[in-house]
Amino acid sequence: MYLFLIPIVIYLILYVQYLFLIPGNDGGLEFMFANRWYTGDNILQLLSLHPPFKLILNSFFYQFFGYWSTGWIGLIFGIAGIYALYLIGKKLFDKKVAILSSLLLATSGLYLSVGIFGIHDFLITVLILFAFFFYLESRYIWCAVFVCIAVLTKETVIFFAVSILISDLFIRKRVKFETFTPIIVLIWYIEFLHFSGYHLWNDWNFSPEPKQGSFMTMVNNILKLQLFNKYAYENWLHLFVFNFNWVYWIFALGSFYFLKKKEILKTLAPIGIFFFLFLITVLSFQTFTINRYILPLLPFVYLLASYTAMQLRYKTVFISLLIIISLVSLTNSVDPISNLLWSKTAILDQNLYLNHTLDGDDGITYNMQYLTLMKERTAILESGNCSLPTLIRYDSQELTLFHITSCK
Repeated sequence: MYLFLIPIVIYLILYVQYLFLIPGNDGGLEFMFANRWYTGDNILQLLSLHPPFKLILNSFFYQFFGYWSTGWIGLIFGIAGIYALYLIGKKLFDKKVAILSSLLLATSGLYLSVGIFGIHDFLITVLILFAFFFYLESRYIWCAVFVCIAVLTKETVIFFAVSILISDLFIRKRVKFETFTPIIVLIWYIEFLHFSGYHLWNDWNFSPEPKQGSFMTMVNNILKLQLFNKYAYENWLHLFVFNFNWVYWIFALGSFYFLKKKEILKTLAPIGIFFFLFLITVLSFQTFTINRYILPLLPFVYLLASYTAMQLRYKTVFISLLIIISLVSLTNSVDPISNLLWSKTAILDQNLYLNHTLDGDDGITYNMQYLTLMKERTAILESGNCSLPTLIRYDSQELTLFHITSCK
């Protein structure tokens, strides 16, 4: 009866040992942005980076639980996301598919390593899952609420909102007013930024016309076929190949052989459209190719992979294979195909995949090896020995918030 608790318990076991870490990499950067919001430092400028939900959420935790509480955000949202995927799997298929898919999410290295510092992409992944569940339940107001919150966390969620709109217009052939609300919210937000003298995030834009802004970069990528660029290829490899993702995709693609009911294909249409739009817009954007950008898509890959495994003749074997692959990719970087495509970088006692030219420092954030690094990094900083590799460097201002003053 309570089997849905198994993935949650496993997530808790994996997560709690890393609950109190000093945020690093982009997690540290977002931590400091949230602290600036919390202290009222140039709030309007911060709004041009991303919408404010994460800043507000972090500020709440800082106010009531202190700076060491950052990890609790990933714990709470992580459990919520696992439960949301369980509900989706149960609604679309059955309890067995629901449990397996939520188990794969609970043991996803990317989900854990991005979740530990409550990164934007992690938060929107959880919010999208809840929005899609309420969409399946035809509870459109709640769906709109979660999509709006997600859009106000990271503006790229607008492609999920647009996917629902396209599906309702051309497949379901019925549109609710609530479907438009996330689009209205984002338009209002953009106009507010322009009125305040700012614009949407456009930093680290390596496109041929960066001054035109992030939105026009995406438009140009599509209209001028600039979406076929080295940044897109790297992101697409992350999605379809990186760290055993190719195994999940083999199973996920096999699901279409079994999904013969026209009605369920209609139900899944928003996700299919979302995948396509995300591939040609967000993942083709010319910026650092960080693994976490693919996270909003992965739970649905796990869902379809789980469904296929349950349909196969020797399902016990294939279910076991998926679980073993998940556990291996969670703790090690031994994927033979990834070994051919990405070189490894040694950081302290870990060897991690990294494309130095494209991935940026956060390219090392994809499994529990990163969490092990961050735990060791925290211990080093607390000991006052502040000699760290560049890829996991520290911010002295951040350390003062954790009452560490010995590092200069």
